Amino acid sequence: MKLALRLLAVMAVIAVAPRFSRDIAVAGLGSALVAAVVYGLLVVAIGWLVRFVVTLLSIVPGVLTFGLFFLLIPILANAVLLKWTAGLLASFDIRSWTAAFLLSAALSVVNLAIESSSRRRD
Repeated sequence: MKLALRLLAVMAVIAVAPRFSRDIAVAGLGSALVAAVVYGLLVVAIGWLVRFVVTLLSIVPGVLTFGLFFLLIPILANAVLLKWTAGLLASFDIRSWTAAFLLSAALSVVNLAIESSSRRRD
């Protein structure tokens, strides 16, 4: 049930994203669902590797900002995964890194809301 809720939430964010950014294009709700599934599979399959590489590349900025930069690692890693998802699908397109970062931030907020609501129920 929790997985279905997350999938629907990611689909909703992807489906609504073109209204807020011209650099994001989705063909329809079906395409948003396919993009959510592919994104989820990428997160499960190689998300750990992307987060590791992004963490290694952010050691210097992390030290210079006294660790505050490390708060951005999930958003940066998800932006990379979203760009890869858009590259794999013809019906979902992210034209700029700015749009990928904004979509990643929106997904992070939605995931945080889902996590906090599921913790309250447990």
